[in-house]
Amino acid sequence: MTWKTALSFVAFATLVTILTGWLISVGGLPIQESLSFDDSEMRVIRSWIRLARPIGLIFPGIAFFAGIKYPQLRKIFGFYFLVLLVQIFTEGVVRRIWILSLVVLIGTIYTAFRVWQLWQGLKLAKKAQLNRISYKLINGLLLLLLLFWSSNLIMLLTVAWPGIFK
Repeated sequence: MTWKTALSFVAFATLVTILTGWLISVGGLPIQESLSFDDSEMRVIRSWIRLARPIGLIFPGIAFFAGIKYPQLRKIFGFYFLVLLVQIFTEGVVRRIWILSLVVLIGTIYTAFRVWQLWQGLKLAKKAQLNRISYKLINGLLLLLLLFWSSNLIMLLTVAWPGIFK
């Protein structure tokens, strides 16, 4: 978890997104430009997004500010937020001005990276000099996030991806 790793990943994800978008626009990939989910799939997606706000943003935000004096916690949650905010920004731009279905690709790439980040975060949390209660809270939060984002990756692969193929 370094600046180099985070920025290299963002550059890689951006290049993959641009290349995939170009291939979709010239008909080189059998992916729709729009999203076509039925009502039940849309309900699942909307519910999931409502759940993502507190789990993916609020809880880690509290942990970041509560652990601001611990360099390991700043590193874990700082890079988590950096990559998450870039993902949100990228999805917003792509959704508004380019190919809507690319949000599925972006979500998949960034979620896979986030799962890796959280796995690394569990290792870093062990090195942080936290008292026993703080360590258990941080470790529990990281495990919750790891479970949530792993589930998100499964949902993307089983619900979202099949919905964008022609």
